Amino acid sequence: MEVITQQSIRAELLNYIEENQMLVYHFAEISGINSGTLSRFINGSQLIPIKALDRMTYTMGLEEGTFYDLYVDELLLDPSTDWRRLRPFLIRCSQLNKLTCIEKIVDLMLEKSYYISSLFDFAESLYYEGNTAASLLIYKKVSEGERYQHAERLAVCQYRIFKLSLGDDQQHNYELALVFEPFVKRLSEFEQLDALKDLVNLYVSLQKWEKAKQLSTEMGRIARIQYDLKHQRTGNKVKLIAPKKMLFGYILYSHLILGTVAEESQNFNQAFYHLEKYEDHSWIVETDDAAEHTKKQFLVWATANKMLYRIMTGDIDLIDKYVDSLASNDNEILLGLFKIVRAALKYSCNIDHILERYHEMIHNQVISQKGVGTYTSQVINDRFVIFLADLAEYYIRSLRPSIGIIFVLDSLAISAKLNNDAYLVRCFCLFEKLRHLATEDQLDKYKAILKEVELVI
Repeated sequence: MEVITQQSIRAELLNYIEENQMLVYHFAEISGINSGTLSRFINGSQLIPIKALDRMTYTMGLEEGTFYDLYVDELLLDPSTDWRRLRPFLIRCSQLNKLTCIEKIVDLMLEKSYYISSLFDFAESLYYEGNTAASLLIYKKVSEGERYQHAERLAVCQYRIFKLSLGDDQQHNYELALVFEPFVKRLSEFEQLDALKDLVNLYVSLQKWEKAKQLSTEMGRIARIQYDLKHQRTGNKVKLIAPKKMLFGYILYSHLILGTVAEESQNFNQAFYHLEKYEDHSWIVETDDAAEHTKKQFLVWATANKMLYRIMTGDIDLIDKYVDSLASNDNEILLGLFKIVRAALKYSCNIDHILERYHEMIHNQVISQKGVGTYTSQVINDRFVIFLADLAEYYIRSLRPSIGIIFVLDSLAISAKLNNDAYLVRCFCLFEKLRHLATEDQLDKYKAILKEVELVI
């Protein structure tokens, strides 16, 4: 294939005009490009605007963005290149996912520090439009080029990078959290709340309970201060920039997480204390529909968790009532089942009828977890792996090891995907206990997983 040169855009256009026996003004008429603009471009006295380049490409019957790489080179060489010309081109590159072109242009712009602000604003617009790949690239570049290390803009970039980079690999997620966490305090206080909530959720999924406790406490403290200030200023009609969710919701959510942390450490007195905090809404000023919806959600959680804590402290007769209370929400059912299996192991009770009732849901979740996923509900993803290992132990203890092996392999396959060593070690140990009962097919699956995690059999 012929190597395309710097002048290829003009050369390709002229070849097209010649091959189709056209005049320049005829091509301009067909394409809708101003004939004077087209002539100056052909003569090399003017860089063609991006809209005109797109019309030219379309008229020539070529794929959108065909000449973008070459257009970047022309922009880099043109001393008159400025933000007025660069922004439309960056927009088109982001729409066509031309990330290499974006990177070259951004690198050029960052040679001049005054472009930092424009690039950041552009990344924000892409972010809110849902263009994650292009915005992530620019946030990273702006972070590298930011001269003021304590700037709020840098903290926002780091927050966006954190959120946009989360995935299935939990070790990678943990590393992202460690990089981002020091920047939280540089965010505005309202954005801090969302950042702390996101970090808390990740640390809960990673079972980093001390970190989850520390950050949820801080989230509740900041939310309470801002909530009090909000209502003190109401009389002065000061309009405050609000976080994504209602301020009182962060306070309640802080107690919900602290209750979860207490439950995990078997400190049920503390768990009940925090439950009462997110169950009590008497202090909340807001009464609109959105506020009532939020309150209702926390009351649902409080009711379910009250039963759960009683079950976990020995009142196993409540198991069926607890499961029924979760029936309207698939995610809540899954989280509830995780706890019920733990209770069954702790108190040696039979929950076969519950597992049979939700057999299809569990099976579908296994299939979805084994596929190529995205970061949606990491709490579900990680706890599901533990749940499958717990299920394996449940069936092993009830003398049904052939069923247990199936769940061990499922847990192991998803653990390998999540890259969590603790889950992997537990599953390896479980399988080795049952290896003598495994079928040839199950042994092959086990060996395939071992290769995936680069372990020697």
